[in-house]
Amino acid sequence: MESSLTMAWHDRVSFSSGDAGAVVAGPGARLSMRSVAPEILAALERLAPPGEAEETLAESILTQGSADSLARWFFHVDQFRRRGLVRRTLLAEGRPLATLLPLSHIIPSPAIGKPQNSTRILGATGQRRDLSQSTLADARYSLSRFVYLRQDAGEMVVESPLSHSRLVLHDPRAACVIAAMAAPATLTDVCERISTLPPAATLKLVGLLDDASMIDTELSADKAQIQDERLESWEFHDLLFHSRSRRGRSDAGFGATYRFQHRPAPPALKAIGAGETYDLYRPDLAQLERDDPPFAAVQNRRRSLRQYGATPITAEQLGEFLYRVGRVTGTWTAEIPDAAPPTTMEFAGRPFPAGGALYELETYPIVRSCRDLPGGMYAYAPAEHRLHRIAGPIAAVESLLDEAASSAGVDPRAVQVLICLASRFERIAWKYESIAYALTLKHVGVVYQTMYLAATAMGLAPCAVGCGDADLFVRAAGTEYHVESSVGEFLLGSRE
Repeated sequence: MESSLTMAWHDRVSFSSGDAGAVVAGPGARLSMRSVAPEILAALERLAPPGEAEETLAESILTQGSADSLARWFFHVDQFRRRGLVRRTLLAEGRPLATLLPLSHIIPSPAIGKPQNSTRILGATGQRRDLSQSTLADARYSLSRFVYLRQDAGEMVVESPLSHSRLVLHDPRAACVIAAMAAPATLTDVCERISTLPPAATLKLVGLLDDASMIDTELSADKAQIQDERLESWEFHDLLFHSRSRRGRSDAGFGATYRFQHRPAPPALKAIGAGETYDLYRPDLAQLERDDPPFAAVQNRRRSLRQYGATPITAEQLGEFLYRVGRVTGTWTAEIPDAAPPTTMEFAGRPFPAGGALYELETYPIVRSCRDLPGGMYAYAPAEHRLHRIAGPIAAVESLLDEAASSAGVDPRAVQVLICLASRFERIAWKYESIAYALTLKHVGVVYQTMYLAATAMGLAPCAVGCGDADLFVRAAGTEYHVESSVGEFLLGSRE
């Protein structure tokens, strides 16, 4: 046999049978079957890894049973597939070519990226169906623009945020099929491009891609590529980030897994090197509670302001602002649950909420115009409520100010203070898996709102900046891009 598809139970799936029927159970699904025919029970037993060829299983059921048994078998297989209970491996000339692994349950929904009101054109067996031969001769297929190829644990895998499955490539020839489908082509064209594989194997591999929702289809060569309108607004990286930082389409660890507990937890507070330091003004919190405008008034008056007063913000005002927004409110140490050996983690609270109380964000005020404070870039030490000057008005610092002004539509000469928020990525990733960067961005939003409310209460001019240059930041701050780099920017100045 030149090629065949083998089906087997997925990892951590168990099968049991008895007088009452059969039960298939996996990490996230359980399927009970009553009154199962003997020929189907025998086929289910043969799904124990490494499994059995799908055609062989179907033939044995038809031989030992009837057409009704075969129809019931296909119904069960569809249920297994939708619940992520089976894996399927394509063999070519006796060698594994690719394996389709389920990542999660498949929730029935309208087909995304396929022609509306049409059925699937390719089956997992590579057979063409549901269309006339003349239409199939014109049909062209290509990879979805959301498909990507990467290395994972020493294997090449094909994934897509539209898919509930991952395709693992065991043979370099399988990658050739992926490359051959970068541009729309007929099935005949694809088979001709892959001379190292039997055509039947190529068709079955395309069928697996189609089953995984990784294929776009054109019904005729003279039509533009059909693109579902629901996907037009999504860019590749946005949809990938969305799918991988939410439950439902990934089998990766998720949430508070403490995956790096084998090494010491990053400290709650970053050590800042020696240099010029400036102790900041500490406001009287009791007086602020008494004299601040009501919260409803502050919230109602909150605006992004891009015009500044003729007199710059003062160092005292900047000190009060940072005290309201970013000071350390308390420190403590806690044990990590179920850690072996026992492990502890340091914490330092701030005035705003943060996931796991990790507070991985660092604050870097950059001054162009501030009374009683020299220009340059500063690191804020929240425990001491102090500024450390880490760079003067060098080119990178000035470029950060100019870029922020441009992004916010502000005259660069009018900018007074830019506050950069940088994330210590290891701090948040030490505890959280899959959602670490998503949490950091949520924290940026929380800090933005805190800054807006504090600045409004103080009568200052606040404005969040939509984007920034992380490479430019690390050049100015002397940090490393993948260790600590900017994730948010905020302009602050005196009110006009």
